[in-house]
Amino acid sequence: AMSTYLLGDQPPQPQPVKPASADAAQFKPGRQQYLAVCAGCHGREGEGKPHVAVAMLGNSTVRNADPHNLIVSMLDGIEAQKFPGLESLQDMPGFASRLSDAELADLANYLRASYGGQPGDVSADKVKALRVEAGKGH
Repeated sequence: AMSTYLLGDQPPQPQPVKPASADAAQFKPGRQQYLAVCAGCHGREGEGKPHVAVAMLGNSTVRNADPHNLIVSMLDGIEAQKFPGLESLQDMPGFASRLSDAELADLANYLRASYGGQPGDVSADKVKALRVEAGKGH
């Protein structure tokens, strides 16, 4: 159920990721948010950490043309995951109460452009609409 939620009914086909420059001025606020709240678990360059957090580089959620699942994941967080064998992932906290709509949009745009090869076109209004829909308004 979790993978369907994160990937949708039809996960995107693997494609080469053509990241935007993480140094681009338009992504600087998102990069700062990433380093402040995400890099501790997902790695400074999006490489992830075994048994802690998935990589952002090439992650299907950031590669998806529709940013809905990415935004909802950032708002609500993701519960810890236990997999067969010894593999597990820690829970990811939600940031609905810690980051503004604009900050979450900046972060989503940085993730999508830098690690997913998608355009950085998420607006604060899109985040706000999903926040309200999820009942996490502020």
